[in-house]
Amino acid sequence: MPSTKELVMHEMWVGVDAASGGLVWHVLTTDTATTLCGQPRQHEGGAGHASTDRHCLECMTSFQDIMQAPAGA
Repeated sequence: MPSTKELVMHEMWVGVDAASGGLVWHVLTTDTATTLCGQPRQHEGGAGHASTDRHCLECMTSFQDIMQAPAGA
């Protein structure tokens, strides 16, 4: 049986980078209302998924921490 951590999916979302103002991929929290870096999710508008290959460093660091945490933590 998969652990709870294995069953949780995190969506990606294209949004504005708080530092640079450019578009980056963010990781959404499991409720999809905010990003792991704390930004509220907003409508992407015309951004589209093909508009960037950059990722939010803060989101990716948080996601890495989540994935490396022991199961059930």
